[in-house]
Amino acid sequence: MNLTNLLEYNNKLRLQLNEDNKKYYEELLVTCRAKSITSKEAELEIQLLEILQDLILYQNQGKNFQDIFGTDINKLSNSIIDSLPKENKVIVFRFILAYILITIVSFLLPSVYTNSIQPYLAALSILTLFLGAAICFYLILYKKTERNKWIVYFISLGIFEISLFLVPILEKLNIFPHWLTITIPLSSNLIYIYTIFSLFSIVYIYLTFKKYYSKKI
Repeated sequence: MNLTNLLEYNNKLRLQLNEDNKKYYEELLVTCRAKSITSKEAELEIQLLEILQDLILYQNQGKNFQDIFGTDINKLSNSIIDSLPKENKVIVFRFILAYILITIVSFLLPSVYTNSIQPYLAALSILTLFLGAAICFYLILYKKTERNKWIVYFISLGIFEISLFLVPILEKLNIFPHWLTITIPLSSNLIYIYTIFSLFSIVYIYLTFKKYYSKKI
């Protein structure tokens, strides 16, 4: 069985949960997966599957998620992550690079259609988006509790939206100095370089994910 099979099996078993147990289990699943950046994903999925199988057994006995595991998803997810072996640093680096490439290719794509680019603002937009996403992840993973989760979700969504549109809005308001808003026309050579870069990026991203998720466990 590989990781993809494991994920599919988990999805199939979750159909046996009632609404209340499914809500708590999926919150645990999402939280653990988001926190397991440096942990072995296969080991995490095996542990999540074992928890799911136990939960189904207890559910058949009339018990629910809270009775067995409590309601503190953040504390439970931390204990699960702490018990996992760490992922190989090379694999972690490859995935980080893959997501960076996805962001760069996506951000530069509109410039290909307009045949122009604002290099400084493009770089600033990418950095702002990464910073906003990092703050959102931190709030959701480490500050969310059962009592304040909707407030944290709302604040995180607001921060992400601000990070996504902050630079374009400030540009429209003429906040930036002129040198920062310089627009450079894209020559056919630059578009050709972008196309080659995008193709290599797509191949790298595909091979990275395919190799990892098809690996036997």
